[in-house]
Amino acid sequence: MRKLIFTLCILLAIATNAQEPKDSLKEKQAIQKCVLNYIENFFENNFDEMNRSLHPRLAKRGLGQNEIMSEDFPPEKLKELMETKPPFSKKRQKNSVTDIKIFENMAMANLSTGYPNLRWREFIHLVKMDGQWQIINVFWDFEG
Repeated sequence: MRKLIFTLCILLAIATNAQEPKDSLKEKQAIQKCVLNYIENFFENNFDEMNRSLHPRLAKRGLGQNEIMSEDFPPEKLKELMETKPPFSKKRQKNSVTDIKIFENMAMANLSTGYPNLRWREFIHLVKMDGQWQIINVFWDFEG
């Protein structure tokens, strides 16, 4: 009997830990929405809408030719970049947000994105300010 009760307690503990709290699922959905708003509007050259997902102190940098790029892309530099490239429609984009982790008012997520023949991954850090998730750091590298 004790063995049965012990086994049931273990199974209950495993089942309880396996269920994600509704709040956590809701937060992950909000983070995913924030990240997708950023990348979809980046590709479509819609700076004002994209900027809603960005913290004013955004730091965006990445690897190019196996070297850390020295140039940072705060929001205003992203705007300049967007003015030089053709738009890429949302229906042609293939963006995937995975591995969302949350701790209090900070989070991280992985974004797989890019053009059909040039793909990259972005590691994204977010901060929750006034109840809204914002991207504060992006580090990217091309997929090989």
